[in-house]
Amino acid sequence: MLDAMRTPLFKYFLITAIFYASSISAGLYKGLDEEGNVIYSDKPFENSEQFTPPAITVVDPLKVPPKEEVVKEEKAAETKYTKFSISAPVNDQTIWNEPDLMVSLKLTPALSTEEGHTTWLLMDGKPIVKNSQSLLLQIGRSDRGQHTLQAQIRNKKGKIIKRTKPVTIHIKNTVVRRQAR
Repeated sequence: MLDAMRTPLFKYFLITAIFYASSISAGLYKGLDEEGNVIYSDKPFENSEQFTPPAITVVDPLKVPPKEEVVKEEKAAETKYTKFSISAPVNDQTIWNEPDLMVSLKLTPALSTEEGHTTWLLMDGKPIVKNSQSLLLQIGRSDRGQHTLQAQIRNKKGKIIKRTKPVTIHIKNTVVRRQAR
């Protein structure tokens, strides 16, 4: 049994020794060709000399500190409003003798006051309510005649984010004439 174990082990060491011996005898040779160019080879050739290359210079790599990645705070996307309309008064409505005219707005999703969003109300293109956080806006008494209402949502810089369709209203006020004396 010992002889069987020694035989494969002996073959292994013999093969290893042959490879090691061949690597030791392997060398580098330097010489010139017919045109005078320097030639290097691992096998000797005519007019060649055994050549030992200079030792390889080993330089430690530079230690570069790892780049610090700047973690940017993710900016939350500004609220996207899907529905915004004037629910009262309705388009083409006639309003009689109303001392405190109220405008009611519908908004989906809710007004984002955390982002600094505000509602504005324009009558005939001029702002009459600015920077409100309410969806119920009081105008008060208005002049007689036809007027156009439009509401807007603006961010804290004043940029318009969303606006309603314009609504036309007709204001009628009863006038009692006094008789001349």
